[in-house]
Amino acid sequence: MSAVLFSESYYRQVLAEFGYTSFDLQRFDFTLAGLDSDSLNARYLCHHHGEQYLRAALERRIVTTGFGMSGPPHLATVSHILKMIELQRGGERCQIVLGDLDAYNGKAKPYTEVRELAERFREYSLRLGFDAEAGIVRSQEGYLPALEAMYLLGRYVEQTDFDAAEEDNHGYYVDRGLVDPTMTFRRALSLSLMAADFLTLGQDYDAVLVMLGVDEHRYVRFAQQARGRMDEHVPLRSDFVLTAAYTRMVRGFGGHPKFSKSIPGSALDVTTPPKDVHRLLAAEPSIPEESATYQLMCQLPRYDADTLLDLHKHCMDGGPAWRRAVVEFADYVIELISLWPR
Repeated sequence: MSAVLFSESYYRQVLAEFGYTSFDLQRFDFTLAGLDSDSLNARYLCHHHGEQYLRAALERRIVTTGFGMSGPPHLATVSHILKMIELQRGGERCQIVLGDLDAYNGKAKPYTEVRELAERFREYSLRLGFDAEAGIVRSQEGYLPALEAMYLLGRYVEQTDFDAAEEDNHGYYVDRGLVDPTMTFRRALSLSLMAADFLTLGQDYDAVLVMLGVDEHRYVRFAQQARGRMDEHVPLRSDFVLTAAYTRMVRGFGGHPKFSKSIPGSALDVTTPPKDVHRLLAAEPSIPEESATYQLMCQLPRYDADTLLDLHKHCMDGGPAWRRAVVEFADYVIELISLWPR
């Protein structure tokens, strides 16, 4: 199966296929955490009912994201951590969920491996600047509220919900032997726990904003649909707002559709040697829409919107200004990589 490339036409296809409208998946026209709309539109592709999130009092809302523990983080994952730090420093309550049980079931990784990786992810998040006193960084293992909510939620989920929640590039990963071809029981458990992680926050907060890549929009939809079926028979609150902010994808190296922890050679990750960082970033095409280097510049919260517009022009020119920018950016990426616990 050929890859789904995350181009502008893909985003329009998502709108049409899933019945979203321009009022459902919108560009940002408000401020959040001290970031103006231009900066938010540079960091993220769109939001889903983000304005409803903002209507909740600051102390009654929370932003959450999560990462599967299938391998060391690549730089797109690092960018998500840094975006959470940016939101946290801007005053938002934030949570990072370390998907150890997600990888144990969804990717059939050994339990000891995912637990050890979760500890390193947690330490890395703190080294990057996440404040665990002001926010939450936790594993799935041992967190009973979400595990109990997952079981209670099972009454309101249909088998067809799981089939409809497959990632858009599922077939691409199946062809490479990286994931089960069907929604097996263990993968269904993994998805159910992710949805329960979202809904558990709604027991204590009036508004939840899930921050994920746009390729994972089906996961939020899965949780929203299950919450919509909840009735008076379940001891869970459903009258909270469940919203989302979706990031663009970073195009993968070697023709792969995106950076992936599961596909060797598709991404820069925290094990990439410094010389390879410079080489890979410098070798990308001088076309912003096809350049993983430029896309990564947009994802990492290092540049403001005006600077990214300048970098867009420099990338198209491919001249000395772009080459200098790439060297400087590569040095920054190497600094980020150096913080990973060895």
